[in-house]
Formats: sequence, C-alpha cells, structure tokens
Amino acid sequence: MAIIKVLHIVSVETENYYLNNLVDFSDRSKVDYSFITFGAEGVFTEQMQERGYAVYALNALHWKKRLTSLFQLKKLIKKENPDIVHTHLFIPSFWGLMLAKWQRRKTILTRHHSDALYVIPSAIKRRIWLSLEKYINRKADHIIAPSQMVYDILVKKEQVAASKVSLIPYGQTTERFSSITPEIIQAKRSELSMGKQLSLVCVSRLFNRKGHQYLFEAMAALRKKGVEAALYLVGTGPHKEVLEKMVADAGIADKVNFLGWRDDALAVMGAADIIVHPSLEDALSSAVIEAIMLEKPIVATDISGVRDTLDNGKYGVIVPPEDSKAFEDAIANTIENLHEAKENAKKGRLYLLDYMSAQRVSTAYTTIYEQMIP
Repeated sequence: MAIIKVLHIVSVETENYYLNNLVDFSDRSKVDYSFITFGAEGVFTEQMQERGYAVYALNALHWKKRLTSLFQLKKLIKKENPDIVHTHLFIPSFWGLMLAKWQRRKTILTRHHSDALYVIPSAIKRRIWLSLEKYINRKADHIIAPSQMVYDILVKKEQVAASKVSLIPYGQTTERFSSITPEIIQAKRSELSMGKQLSLVCVSRLFNRKGHQYLFEAMAALRKKGVEAALYLVGTGPHKEVLEKMVADAGIADKVNFLGWRDDALAVMGAADIIVHPSLEDALSSAVIEAIMLEKPIVATDISGVRDTLDNGKYGVIVPPEDSKAFEDAIANTIENLHEAKENAKKGRLYLLDYMSAQRVSTAYTTIYEQMIP
C-alpha cells in the first residue's frame, strides 16, 4: 500500500503534545503528515519542522485575516495534494472541510469541544453556530471524538451516524512528566510558599465558562469552617478583573494567587497538594489528565472527558458542575483522606498510560486513514 498523505489544518502556535505524540508514534512507512496552522510561526511550526514535516503558518487567528487567508489555504491544500484533510477546531474545520470537498478529497474532523454551542445565551447566535456545526459534521467523512460525552453528543444529539464516529482520546506518554522531579517540586513549593498551608492549584483560562466562582464559594465556605488553604490559579483570560472582584467579595483575596501564564505549569501542578478543576465545559481536559499523570489528587466537575480520564471516579472525585456545596464537600473529603487520594491518583496514572497510550492512539488514527483510502 502506498504511503497515505494526511494534511492537518489547525489553529496552533505553541507546543501541542497531542499532535506531537500523534506524529511521533505513527509509522512513517504508512502515513506522511503535513500541517497548516491559522496561527503564526512559533514553537509549533519549529517542532514540526524539526521532525521533518512540512508546515505552513497562515498567521490568521484574527477574524479580519481569516477571509483573506482563504485563497492561501486553498493553494496550500492543492500544493500538498493530500489523500486526507484532517481538521481541528471550528474555523480551521469550516474552511478546511469546505475547500477539501471542493477539491474532492477525503476528510476527517477531530471534535475538540463538547456542548459549548448549546449554552450560548443568544438563541439567534446559538442557532447559527449549531447550523454551521451541522454543516461541518456533514462535510466530514469521519469524525473522531476524544471522549464518551463528545461521542454521545455527536451520535445521540446531533444524529451523526455511529459508523461515522470513532472514540479516540488524546495520546499520552511519560516524557512531559518525567522532568518534574522531586527536587523541582520542592523548589517550586518553596518559590510559591506552598509549604505554609494546604495548596490547591487550578489550571485553566480565566473565562466565565471555567466555573471559578463555584470554586471561590467553596473555598470561602471551607475557610469559615476553619480549613486554611491557598489557591493558585494558572492561566490568563478576559475575566481576570471579574474574578479578582469575586475573590475580594468572597473574603478570600489573601488566599488566592493569580499566577498568570506559566511555562512551568506542570511543575506548579506537581507542587500542589490537590488539583481542582471546576470547569463547565471541555472536550477532554488536559489539566485533568495532567493531574493524574503527575499522581495528584483531583476534584473535578462532571463535564465531558472527566469520567473517561478518572474512570468514572475511581481515580479522583467527580462533582456536579455549578455546585459550590458539592465542590466544598469534595475538597473537604479529599483533605481528610489525602493519603488514599494520592494512592488512587497513582493507580490512575497506570490506567491512563494504558487507555491513552500514544502508540495505541496513533495506531487507531492510522487504521482509520487506511480504511478511508482502500
């Protein structure tokens, strides 16, 4: 069989472990990859070039540049002449699938969101976006869902044929986590003064759909009960000022640390006593995966991908979204049973290295590519 040429269309600028693992564990005698990103040149393009793959940066993340990039995208697809165009995220998928179908190419979509479009406040906007999503689903010859919830939304809610959808998580390796040594963890705990009291870490965008307010309410309630803990927020976003006011109003401003963007986010997580993830939406949260890979106790909301990662609560505590009392109780219970929570997280790491094995994931992708190109 001839080598299958697969062109990925993405919106990436920084390092992307999911795509790195995919190409690193694929059989190059079977699949040859190339990439187009709507982002600018940066770490992502450099890392793919170092691996020997063709990669093009459209520098079109701003909406004003997206229309002008359409002609360039069309030319690049034709230049690469792939057997399969594989798209990721909404805008790359909308343009990429449309152009690929015009050129009569096979198409695959990896769906990286769950139910976000269904909770858009404006009924008109929600209807428009869901119509566009229906168009994208129709244009894709095959769709990859990274979690069971995304799979169920596609098949049960959006009426996509089950034969057209595959459930494949993001591939994981130990490489990213092996560098987080006990020495680095101790240094980070010292740097952030984590040894003075129990330390909770939350890694997510500072955005209204990430559920920070429920975490703050839980922490305020715990403090009133005499539980002293510090919270470290890793991430940036448009709601920082809003969240800072929430923290002040809750009376926990002295306990919450806004760390912003951190290149050492994994080390900060490794230094935590407990990881907390109050998000209201994800497809398959990297932060939850990283917590277990670092063998950290975790409390997370019951959103897409969390049950997949924590095996329905075997390896961490799962609570309902938008429920500060449930989050409060889960944190308190985890603190009370911290040793057991750590042991569960260790077992969870072994589970993830099997279920999300990078080799298994890459092989599953290759199998789909081969099935599409007889």
